[in-house]
Amino acid sequence: MMDRREALKAALAAGLGGAAALAESPAAEASASSRPLALMDMVHANPGAAPPHTAYLDPAFLRARGYGAVVVEQAIEGVATFSAYDRGLIPDDSDEARLAAKLKAEIGARITTAKQAGLLVYAWVQYVVLPKRLLAKHGAKLVDAVGRIDVRLPATQAVLRAFTREILQTFPDLDGLVVRTGEIYLQDLPYHAARVPSAAGPHAESQIQAGTAIIHGEESHRALLNLLREVVCVGANRSVIYRTWDFGDNFHNNPRYYLGVTDQIAPHSKLSFSIKHQRGDFLRLTPFNPCLGLGPHRQVVEAQCQMEAYGKGAHPYYVARGVIEGWEEFRWLMPTGALRGLRDLTSNPLFSGLWTWSRGGGWDGPYIQDELWCDLNAYVLSGFARDASRDEASLFAQYGHEILQLSDGDAQTLRQISLTSAAAVLRGQVSDLGAAIDPWWARDDTLSEPNLGDFVDKGLVEAAIDEKGQAVAMWGEIVEKMDSISFGSRPRQAFARTSARYGLYKYSVIAAGWTACLLAADGAETGAYQTDRIREAVARYDQAWAAWRRLAAETPLCPTLPTPRARGGGPGLGAAMDRFRARFGDLQR
Repeated sequence: MMDRREALKAALAAGLGGAAALAESPAAEASASSRPLALMDMVHANPGAAPPHTAYLDPAFLRARGYGAVVVEQAIEGVATFSAYDRGLIPDDSDEARLAAKLKAEIGARITTAKQAGLLVYAWVQYVVLPKRLLAKHGAKLVDAVGRIDVRLPATQAVLRAFTREILQTFPDLDGLVVRTGEIYLQDLPYHAARVPSAAGPHAESQIQAGTAIIHGEESHRALLNLLREVVCVGANRSVIYRTWDFGDNFHNNPRYYLGVTDQIAPHSKLSFSIKHQRGDFLRLTPFNPCLGLGPHRQVVEAQCQMEAYGKGAHPYYVARGVIEGWEEFRWLMPTGALRGLRDLTSNPLFSGLWTWSRGGGWDGPYIQDELWCDLNAYVLSGFARDASRDEASLFAQYGHEILQLSDGDAQTLRQISLTSAAAVLRGQVSDLGAAIDPWWARDDTLSEPNLGDFVDKGLVEAAIDEKGQAVAMWGEIVEKMDSISFGSRPRQAFARTSARYGLYKYSVIAAGWTACLLAADGAETGAYQTDRIREAVARYDQAWAAWRRLAAETPLCPTLPTPRARGGGPGLGAAMDRFRARFGDLQR
């Protein structure tokens, strides 16, 4: 029996199986920096919602852009009827059976279309989600004392083997599974659950965030991984791409935890691990992920092209450079010599693939009618994956010339706009000053009230107000430069100019809102309120909102606007301004 070092060498030599096959196999003499990486894409629809209108759902488009694979995300858990495990469990005339038949036909058609385009196909699968009928009949054998499914139990393992084999048998052309354990959603699965109510722990399971089966940390992951390796990789010669994403300082973020799982799993050419490029979610002010480049298994890196916290493509926001080369805040956020971007990983043979989320992520809006800014990010990132020796700037220029058909001067202006957008979003929505701020305070289509106490504690109130003013000035420059560009398509030109103004008004609202909040918080600390400045800030806030709403009302291509409320509908930035109106004088909207 080969030892672990020999097994790793064998797995690396054989390639990633499913994921490495997304790209052409690298020539033996190719340098690590120029070898093609596996390249796959996913359009992530909001759970319970229809997928967006996008070219990235067209397999022929993906293939033309150089992608080798696609991740199909469509409630595949609902296909399994468990007839091999318990014949008759799901009656043929039941709603569950009708849903299973519908999903089987729809997913099967997507797989066929993708295979005809020359793509490999991976199915997004949540582990563990099971039919409510199965849990009602067999649940007592599968769960712990409070109704949580325990993947270590023999009965649970038998159910999961039956489920996994049924999926593979139902879709023989499927190349493998992308396994999700960290977040479980049930909006598209009305007859399924991820927990079992029990006398010891009654509960009402939420469709927004259902229970995870990783209830014993590293041990649960190892139990599930060994099962999937046996059934999918060894037994079916298909691939498992196992996502590490979870919450907290665990599998995704913690190298000790990551190695505690992966070091105990024998490498296999068809097993790889998928990790987001940053420590935490797709956010600014988060370091490069410290788990990348570690352990005995190949890794696929996830990158979001429509960042959910920063406009979702409603305004310019260029992320590809930050993902590839590292973000500007890393100069103070990360230690000298640490890995900062994908380019730093290219010499590591474990780095074998890039997975772009071309569209989707997060919840709800803003909703866009033109995917220009998402497409730009996806184009540059996918170009880097195809040839990691390419300079990011040259990939950007190629997009400007070949996709947008811009002149040399306009392509350079668009690059200036895009680089400025990354700096303006950092300063406009969070901060480059080093004070703590919850990066989720503004996300999707909501604006909550930010907690700015650390800026007050560090004596950074005026610096933060100035920083927000700098961001607004940057957006003013973006508008001016965007108006000078001549796009080949009139609708594209109209959207580009509208999106620049969208960014200007958005960050004008934020700058004024932050100014009022900072001055009010500083006054609460010192006892001396700068009433006139707070009034002026609230007035600017109202003016910016008025301009933003006019843009939406008068411009057909304008993306939808956010609401000044917190995620979930609680009081947000708007409520804070109402508070200041009531306290600091006669301020009319």
